[in-house]
Amino acid sequence: MKLFSGIVDSKEYLNGPPFELNNGNSIPQYILGKSYYPVLPWLLTPFNEKNGELSSVELAFNEVHGKGMELVATAIAKVKKRWKAVGKKWKEQCIEAFPFVIVFCCLLHNFLIKCSEVLPDENVELRGNTELPDFDREDDESAKRTRDALASHLSRTV
Repeated sequence: MKLFSGIVDSKEYLNGPPFELNNGNSIPQYILGKSYYPVLPWLLTPFNEKNGELSSVELAFNEVHGKGMELVATAIAKVKKRWKAVGKKWKEQCIEAFPFVIVFCCLLHNFLIKCSEVLPDENVELRGNTELPDFDREDDESAKRTRDALASHLSRTV
């Protein structure tokens, strides 16, 4: 997509301040992703069991990551329920505007919540998780260090 090519080339995905952990480490801002994506500097995915059993630290991270992914799924389901166009298949010629529409719908959705606007039926239906094949791409080493630092931090605080 043309929309993202400049961002991808510039390597500036999330440019906010890093989060300082209790142990002195800092981690950059990131987006949560499912396990079939590679871990990247801006995309943290759960640890996978491909390389053997997971440690207690990795299991704890995966549990917190899963809860975060549930929150994301619920939020997206609520936005889709309120703004039906978001959940429909878009025409090829309109797809470039889709990210802007998503952001606008999320902002407007949050504004309406703040104004105590009644939401459609609160019981949102979460569609089953569609599992995709793993990406054929190597994990980023700096992203793995970020995930390890966050996992270590979470194991001491959870």
